[in-house]
Amino acid sequence: MDLPKLDNTNLWDKTYMLLKDRITRRQFKPNQKLSIPELAKQLGVSRTPIRDALNRLEMDGLVKTVSKVGTFVCALEAEDILDIIDTRLMLELWVVEKLPLLSDAEYAEKVSRLESILEVASNSVKQIPLDSYLRTNYNLQFHMAFIELGGNKKNADIYLDMMNYHFLAAENDLFTKEMVTSALDQHYAIIKALKDKNFDNLKTAIKLHLEDSKERLIRQLHANGGKL
Repeated sequence: MDLPKLDNTNLWDKTYMLLKDRITRRQFKPNQKLSIPELAKQLGVSRTPIRDALNRLEMDGLVKTVSKVGTFVCALEAEDILDIIDTRLMLELWVVEKLPLLSDAEYAEKVSRLESILEVASNSVKQIPLDSYLRTNYNLQFHMAFIELGGNKKNADIYLDMMNYHFLAAENDLFTKEMVTSALDQHYAIIKALKDKNFDNLKTAIKLHLEDSKERLIRQLHANGGKL
């Protein structure tokens, strides 16, 4: 694969972001070995920022290093999705526990933001092709806005890392129109519980949403050969 030369401004971050983009869009294939010398040559950088980027990508769960063998792109399997959904559920339920600590004004403002994202997403899915809709990342925007209700940046960073699989699935047509519309309906149930300040209903809506997403995505993954 031909890669663009990078300038020296914020070189380490640029190296990391470019390689992450290529991996999440599967321009680097599952289980593909990544050669540090070759990547350094193509990007026009030394090996040091490449090593740093690969270390960061390993922490993201996108690559794995085998001692004395090399670094490989991680394949996404059903077990990975199960683990990811469990982590997402834990973080979203944690947010619910923090909601009573928000002031009325802050609560209303943040719920309004979630509602706005959902309205735009609902209109867009009716107007643009599914592949274009998936690349808008409205689902990610909605869930990140929800996680940010908890006010913990570290948790938000963890959650964002957990969502890498969504980019992989979107690029590989694992999401169907029916899955997307069902998810939007479930988001509306979350919004309703938020506006009612019914936190028991909110927990139920979150659990149902993530469980449904997990089951649908695993079915699609198996239909795609069990690996992504």
